[in-house]
Amino acid sequence: MKPSGYRLLLLPLALLAGTSTATASENPDAHQHGHAELSFAVDGIKVEVMFVSPAYNVVGFEHEARTETQSRALKEAQAWFAGTPLINTPDNTCTVISSDVHHSGREHEHERGEDGHGNHGTSHSAYEVIQTLECTSVQDATTLTTPLTAHFERLEHLDVQWAGAMSQGATRLDHGEQAIELKQ
Repeated sequence: MKPSGYRLLLLPLALLAGTSTATASENPDAHQHGHAELSFAVDGIKVEVMFVSPAYNVVGFEHEARTETQSRALKEAQAWFAGTPLINTPDNTCTVISSDVHHSGREHEHERGEDGHGNHGTSHSAYEVIQTLECTSVQDATTLTTPLTAHFERLEHLDVQWAGAMSQGATRLDHGEQAIELKQ
């Protein structure tokens, strides 16, 4: 898939956020359960969205699927991300044009504790979702919504950043909060 101009718009947002899947892998301290990031850029009726989260927030575990229930959770998350707009207008005019879902992990060794034992083989896996949306009324919207904070019960805080002709800004949503107020 060729990078689109919208992905280039998201690059500064990702750099400002200071985290990405690679950063979380290289710096385990950046990987915080309960926290995730959502960035989006608006250009006309096209919206490019990027969501980055520890896998724990999405499926409840960070290791290879070990049970049928865990395998089903991974498949359900994949399907949900592929078909659900991660942001939407109040009148639900956004549709998913494309969705790239990446679930990656990294094993690392923690430092040794006072008892001299390290926690070997702990994995930190993350989801990175990039969607291209078409939203017919996004240019008139002063509020957008996200289903993420209501859909994923382990997601406590969602840091949101956006840029576009209408505005740019950032906010934090707590669990259950769905409205993103766009400052004009």
